[in-house]
Amino acid sequence: MTIRAFYGRALLALLLLTGVAACTNGSDTTMTPEQSRQTLIAEAKAIIQAVFPDADPLVVVQAKDAPCGGAVGTDHSHVESMINVHSDATDKSLTSDAVFTKVVATLKQRGWTINYTQEYVAGAKREGFGGISAGVGDSPVGINISGDTECVKNPDA
Repeated sequence: MTIRAFYGRALLALLLLTGVAACTNGSDTTMTPEQSRQTLIAEAKAIIQAVFPDADPLVVVQAKDAPCGGAVGTDHSHVESMINVHSDATDKSLTSDAVFTKVVATLKQRGWTINYTQEYVAGAKREGFGGISAGVGDSPVGINISGDTECVKNPDA
């Protein structure tokens, strides 16, 4: 193998590795705050609709583009949003216990890591989405998902 061929192959390998590294870069560098917000909203709605297929969840953005960057989370270089998504069951025969069991199973099935469960509330986190608290109420039976988006770079900073 000539020295030129060796350097050519080394350069090609370096380019391929750089391309792979770029594709695996964290979501916080590629998503805009709006994309991050819409991603979490769509996922929360999908979780609810997996449990209540006929649901039309209500979405409320509680805080938009709150600072989360810097050492104490007050630097506006990175931002996150807080959302709330809710729906009640139309099937009145459902119990909170059965719905909560299905919510936890749905979270796991969709790739969420469950951090805790306590009294019909599950805390979960998932790369690319953020963190949520999924709770089940009992009168009426319903699902409430509150969460924070990923902390993403603020394009306006």
